[in-house]
Amino acid sequence: MRTAICLDSAALLTWGAFSSLRFWKKLCISVLCFIVSTGTKSALAQKTTRAAQFKAQHAWSAPLRIEPMLSGNFGELRGNHFHTGVDLKTEGREGLVVIAATDGQVSRVKMSPWGYGNALYLDGPDGVTTVYAHLQRFAPKVQSWAVERTYAVRSLGLDASPPASAGLHFQAGDTLGWSGNSGGSGGPHLHFEIRSTANQHPLNPLDGWLDKVDTRPPVLPALWVESATDWYRVSLPASDTLSLKSKVRFSVEGYDLLDGASNICGLRTLEAEIVEEGSEVLLTHRASWGELDFGVNKDMNAHAFYPVWSSTRDQVHRLHRFPTNRLGIYETPASAGWVELAAGQHAVLSIEATDAAGNSVSMDVPLVGGQPEMPSDPWCDDLGAQDHGEWQVEPGLAGTERHGRFEFAWKAGTFFESETMRAFVRDNGRTLALEPTEVPYRKSLQAQWPVPSSVTVWEGAWSILPRDTLPSDRWLAVQRKEGGDVARAVVASWLDEAWEVDLPRGGEWTLERDTVAPRVLPYHSGTPLVASGDAVWFLEDALAGIEDVELRIQGQWARAVWDPKRNMLTYEASDAIHPRGVACPVTLTVTDEVGNTTTWERSLTWP
Repeated sequence: MRTAICLDSAALLTWGAFSSLRFWKKLCISVLCFIVSTGTKSALAQKTTRAAQFKAQHAWSAPLRIEPMLSGNFGELRGNHFHTGVDLKTEGREGLVVIAATDGQVSRVKMSPWGYGNALYLDGPDGVTTVYAHLQRFAPKVQSWAVERTYAVRSLGLDASPPASAGLHFQAGDTLGWSGNSGGSGGPHLHFEIRSTANQHPLNPLDGWLDKVDTRPPVLPALWVESATDWYRVSLPASDTLSLKSKVRFSVEGYDLLDGASNICGLRTLEAEIVEEGSEVLLTHRASWGELDFGVNKDMNAHAFYPVWSSTRDQVHRLHRFPTNRLGIYETPASAGWVELAAGQHAVLSIEATDAAGNSVSMDVPLVGGQPEMPSDPWCDDLGAQDHGEWQVEPGLAGTERHGRFEFAWKAGTFFESETMRAFVRDNGRTLALEPTEVPYRKSLQAQWPVPSSVTVWEGAWSILPRDTLPSDRWLAVQRKEGGDVARAVVASWLDEAWEVDLPRGGEWTLERDTVAPRVLPYHSGTPLVASGDAVWFLEDALAGIEDVELRIQGQWARAVWDPKRNMLTYEASDAIHPRGVACPVTLTVTDEVGNTTTWERSLTWP
């Protein structure tokens, strides 16, 4: 990251000279600026080569007809993955014209309640695919093909590839559809991607594809220091030398800010190194967000400092790469990242981040080794547990473990690092707590959950006496937020004398039974019909969540558009499978994840 400059070796061996590192850097600022400037321009030239070559040979159009304002960019930490495109603001509303960026053939059409919602994939020249997601609706010929295909396969959503004979070809600048808020969108916007067609790897749209003025540098507000038993936050820039009393590793909160928006976005590059006073390099780390791979994108959980990311969603990046981390964004070898300084030993941690426009920010944090502290044993017996156990897992190995009447199984590659797992069983077997809670799972941990030994009163509007036979169906393992709302729920499958549950993470899980069917309400008190001719219902399910819906008009299957964000289900009158002016029977059947079903039946008359 830094270019070495030869100085008198004796001077460097003294801490006084080393502590004046910032001083001699300033003396050589013109040289360093030239080197950094030249290197940055070279890197940017390499990044924009593909975009520049493409635009020189082919037609290109911005996907919206308004000035690009971004609410999210490429490489930003999202959920359990990196964001693979840019989110273009649509002035807080739906219905803006979405433009084909290139000439091309529609290769994929998606209509889903989740994820990308209504999305188009356009295969263009030179192996470039552009993706347009969260659309309100498609251009007429695409919409017609998608609706016809949905009726053919009778599915709640659609994920299909139109044949060339469908004639879904567009030229750059043509209208592909209109912007919306469909799928997992958190508000009206256009999600736009550039991909390499051959492998579908997303490319950074800000590497010369989209023209976006950006004069604001990235921000590095905090450093996180992790020991074997704890972690703590240090505000940046550091006001004093950081004393390290044990072996530690580092993570940094880093993000970018773009002109015209307050949204927190992702970095383009992140570099760090630790150099001790004798000029020995103790750690080197370089990451660059130019291309991503969907196949390993979930390994973002190993890139992020998960204890902070999972609880606060702060953009905190580890300054090392786990050997099990398969992401292709790194330019330095894998490392566990641990650094240990002897008492009185000095070093400097240097961090630099850049954005796609070449703006940069850097921080130097002086370090010194302190007197080591006695290690503490993080294990303590949980007095509220009827049973508990402890075992070791390794990232490359599958395994099973039994504690009491519980049995756990995991596949090779479930964990990113060696971990000491702990299980606590409470409430006579109704509650299972798995530690550590701040460790990401790449795959689910399977638990064989035995029937609780005794049961008195369970949550919900029902109870079971100790001598009652416990029902085996419609159970879930549930995690709840502090206020009591469901954070996540996993269906439990009955296997002879136990339930099998695939737990996606640690923490406290409680066995709950869902016997309440989904609630179905028409848009108006007496009818789902609205002024446009659409039929609209509100659907609610308190625990398991809705799994499927089936709508029939005069006994014929009808397409329904499900919007989980608004709990709204819509039959669009433009589908035109309903009669006009005569009463016809309409049946809507809604099923939740554990099989509870509600059926709504009425006769409706469309005008």
